[in-house]
Amino acid sequence: MARSKHVDLNVLSFSIYAIAIITSGAYLGNLINMGVVHAAFWLTLEPVAFMNDFAGKFDLLVMTLPLTFLPSLLAIIVAIWSTRKTMLARNYWLCALVLTLIGLGLSAVYFLPMNNGFVAQSFTPEEARVNLEFWYNLHWVRVALSAVSCLFTLLAFKATVNAHHQIIQS
Repeated sequence: MARSKHVDLNVLSFSIYAIAIITSGAYLGNLINMGVVHAAFWLTLEPVAFMNDFAGKFDLLVMTLPLTFLPSLLAIIVAIWSTRKTMLARNYWLCALVLTLIGLGLSAVYFLPMNNGFVAQSFTPEEARVNLEFWYNLHWVRVALSAVSCLFTLLAFKATVNAHHQIIQS
């Protein structure tokens, strides 16, 4: 039986897909933890106490995000290249990438500057409260983007496996 050039589900490809799925899920878990545990707690604090707590935890919280986000982003990009001839799988990986990049854009344009403002305590108490409430709501948008991106990584993997099985059976 001739080996297909279209779908090669070898160990390296499988590993890339697994890394994309696992690290996307880990990033989503980090975001959910940040929203459910930390942000929900911050909303109960007075604004100055919130900014003090945020400043004390910021380095620990922000350090975990790139450890899960960057491998996810890189693995999704490699998966797109790897499945370039399998249209359905490639399109699912592309959807995952677009959502991931939108989340990255939100982080770079909004969350990073706002977080730095909280750490530096550059807001009045009233501004801090309003900013935290908006931060909290936008954070859940970022969580939703990440959740749907994770779903697309799973759909992409399934489409890749299905294409591989169809080729083997033909």
